[in-house]
Amino acid sequence: MMSDPEITVIIPAYNVAGLILPCLSSVMAQSRNDWQAIVVDDGSTDATAAEIATLDDPRISLVQQKNAGVSVARNHGLSLARGRFTMFLDGDDVLNPTALARLAAGLDAHPEAVAAFGTFLKILPSGAPYPGQKPLALHRYPDGDVLAAMLRGNFLANGGHVLLRTAVAQRLGGFDTALRLSEDWEFWCRLAAEGTFAFIGTEPEVFSLRVRPGSASGGLSVDWANHQPSLDAVLGNAAIRARFSEAAWRHLSRQMRASHMWECGRVNFTMRRFRPARRLMLGAIRLEPSAKRAALLVAASLQRHMRLALVSRLRFRDRDVAADRPA
Repeated sequence: MMSDPEITVIIPAYNVAGLILPCLSSVMAQSRNDWQAIVVDDGSTDATAAEIATLDDPRISLVQQKNAGVSVARNHGLSLARGRFTMFLDGDDVLNPTALARLAAGLDAHPEAVAAFGTFLKILPSGAPYPGQKPLALHRYPDGDVLAAMLRGNFLANGGHVLLRTAVAQRLGGFDTALRLSEDWEFWCRLAAEGTFAFIGTEPEVFSLRVRPGSASGGLSVDWANHQPSLDAVLGNAAIRARFSEAAWRHLSRQMRASHMWECGRVNFTMRRFRPARRLMLGAIRLEPSAKRAALLVAASLQRHMRLALVSRLRFRDRDVAADRPA
């Protein structure tokens, strides 16, 4: 009988045939082998499940469910997790061979921490490096008590570079399945209210994030109404609110709304919906004035009217603004 694993890797998978095997191969290639991988097939209509079935590794299990969304899939996997530590890895991403060892060592070295995380690289659908990335050595993240920084803007790419304590995640109930957008941010905020995050350093990267067009979150992000439920969930969370004074909470509330409004405006701009983009971006600046945001808005306007690539694909996110502030 196999002993319980130390680490559980939960992999929600929906129509990732051709990508799920590289993902699982990266888990199988880890420098430590005391893990289990739970793949939750969220009603795929392609060959995802058939490809997983070709693997002969007792540490990998396949769970199939009707299509219910990524949060339900993650929570399903979390309910089955047996490891002390858990990672949520998307089915098209790829781990560095030392990822689990480094992250687990980070948690063991910081018993007060609820999560450990590192850096990531982006890759194209083909697996080639994504062009124009900032060198890993220049990545900057908050460390320790990251709650205020997380409230101001999600500084994590996704769960693929985060290892967390399974018992804490289970006690929190996992992801809020009622949320269709920013459900990961809402979960990270609740987790950050429970304890500190340990940053394990910049190099090497923990995982490679595969950037694919047509993501569901991108389609939802264009509508400001879709941002409200996650905002309301965080703003109404008594445990999070109790961590701050009245004045600090008012300021953070403005920053949160401004961050989401800016992101919604950014997505509208990339979709060439310039009128709502301008309205949302100006709204963000009114809520939380920022010289950087103002400069980016001017650059975006010039790009639109002069057709100059002053802001390449307008790849500025509010985490770029938040990163300039102390945690």
